[in-house]
Amino acid sequence: MSFNPEPSTASVQEVDLSPVSRQMLHEQIYTRLKRNLMMGRFVPGQKLPLRRLAKSLGTSLMPVRDALQRLESTGCVVSSPSRTMMVPEFSSKQLQDICTLRTILEGAAAERAARLRKDEELDALRIYVDDIVRSAETNDIELFLEANYHFHMHVAEMSRLAFLGSLLEPLWMHIGPSVRKSVPNDALFQSAARHHREVYDAIAAQDPPKAVAAIQRDILDGYSF
Repeated sequence: MSFNPEPSTASVQEVDLSPVSRQMLHEQIYTRLKRNLMMGRFVPGQKLPLRRLAKSLGTSLMPVRDALQRLESTGCVVSSPSRTMMVPEFSSKQLQDICTLRTILEGAAAERAARLRKDEELDALRIYVDDIVRSAETNDIELFLEANYHFHMHVAEMSRLAFLGSLLEPLWMHIGPSVRKSVPNDALFQSAARHHREVYDAIAAQDPPKAVAAIQRDILDGYSF
């Protein structure tokens, strides 16, 4: 069952809110909402009505409320004046700060990935690059959002840096909705396709400086849009 967003966000599609199993229900709901934030399935300012979410997820109110409270504790959702949870809208300064942190952390990830990469990891990374290129050619927003997220998380995994994923997750939960807001944008699609190819080529060539420069250009260009 899909979640119907507020009228102002009717363009948001493919939100992954199908019913979950009863086993480890609280954690599954939290993980699903967190993932949708990171992948840009919600937009800034979108309301997240408790009852509607619970109905879409096929569960009671309590586990959904708990998941939203966990997200609220990290600032990834906030309470509106009507006490309905919503996706926050960040200032330009806040978004720029997130961008700065991402360039530091993901730059370090790209540097290590270029030195330590394995052939099978490159094969998986190439799939995400191809998907990003195809999304630019077909103006497929959903494909772009999914492939972009997986590409960056895979580079982080390739770095073998302990705790990196747990540091990047809250940044991506904050920035994901803004990425959604910035597309569709043909210039952004083309820029992203080019930069991700450059990151891949540098990692494949085991060239750490070029990998760092390319991934930082991608992050900075994304912020500029």
